[in-house]
Amino acid sequence: MIRRLSTALILTVLLGAAGCSDQTTQSHPTMRIDARDFEFSVPAKGELISAVETPVNAPTGNRGRLTLAWMAEENSQVKAGEVVARFDGTEHKLEKQRAELQLEKNEISENITSRELTQSKFSIHQQAGEVKQEKEMVEKFSVDDLTVYSKNEIIDQLLSKDYLSAQQLYLAWREVSQLTQGEAQLELLSLEGKTYRDSINLNREALENLEVTAPVDGVFVHSKNWRGEKVREGQSLWPGSKLGYIPSLTELQAKLYVLESEAAGLELGQSAQIRLDAYADRPIKGEVVGLANIAAPRDTRSPTKYFEVTIDLEVSDPAFMRPGQKLEGEIRVAHKPQVISVPNQAVFKDKSVSWVYVSTGSGFTKREVKTGLRSLTQTEITEGLTKGERVALLEPTGEVQ
Repeated sequence: MIRRLSTALILTVLLGAAGCSDQTTQSHPTMRIDARDFEFSVPAKGELISAVETPVNAPTGNRGRLTLAWMAEENSQVKAGEVVARFDGTEHKLEKQRAELQLEKNEISENITSRELTQSKFSIHQQAGEVKQEKEMVEKFSVDDLTVYSKNEIIDQLLSKDYLSAQQLYLAWREVSQLTQGEAQLELLSLEGKTYRDSINLNREALENLEVTAPVDGVFVHSKNWRGEKVREGQSLWPGSKLGYIPSLTELQAKLYVLESEAAGLELGQSAQIRLDAYADRPIKGEVVGLANIAAPRDTRSPTKYFEVTIDLEVSDPAFMRPGQKLEGEIRVAHKPQVISVPNQAVFKDKSVSWVYVSTGSGFTKREVKTGLRSLTQTEITEGLTKGERVALLEPTGEVQ
């Protein structure tokens, strides 16, 4: 009995040694070449987005930046007409009060100017009437007979008539000049008053337009800026800025971010599969429908660049799918049935020449090969290897034939 056990143990050890020699040559790891399906998939992470979104924007009738005082919680259920955001109106109240004060001053100035213009016109008309009467008297009683008046008296009468005529011309010019100047000043005050009234109306409308309501029923999602930061309370925003959106829960897509170094071969129309982090046991198939033209960083604090890829999903189930949910996915870049491929570390390259080390049983021989597609782990060999051969997984350290 003991002899049988010893014999069986020896045979087992010998068979194990033979198997190991089939896997290694001189203790060097190798692998057997077989034809198999070649899958080239690109991994990526991302989130769910909605293909159809109803935007929720800040009021557009306001001037200047707006301060967001309050906003409904993200992913909260809202009804059409329900208030989802409210802006601070302190600045608009102050602007309205300042404009009202300036308008009061303007109206007082306008009244004073108008009254002064009226008084000036009355005064000029009164003076002109007196001058006219005096001139008529001079003309009526003027005598140029030297037998009646002396030469000096006649000269004084003529000078008095000329003076009164000049005074009439001056008063006429003064009336026109003051009228033109007064009307220009009144017009300027009127324009200033219009500016203040417009400011009052604008700020009144702004105060009446500080609340933003939901345009439709749905889930309210906060928007992100170009840095990936979400809109928050206390933030200053321009009129019309996007606060958030209400997505369609029946038309969802996946937005994936593919590393620039792993994006080779990505094209529109390729198949993909995603898994939500919260429901990893529910794979969802899809198709690439959008691909960014250039790679860009996702975070301003990191130089790593990604290509943004949009996946159209076969399933959009509101029961467990919501925009913003994190996910992982794979994009199927290439599929070739029954091709020869080896691990990437088994292929060595110098410039445009690639080679592998083929096992001869007692050593290795360097053989040039032609490569095809290359995934993250495997390289397709189009020429140079046949099924059944063995290649080194690492560069041999001994003599190579």
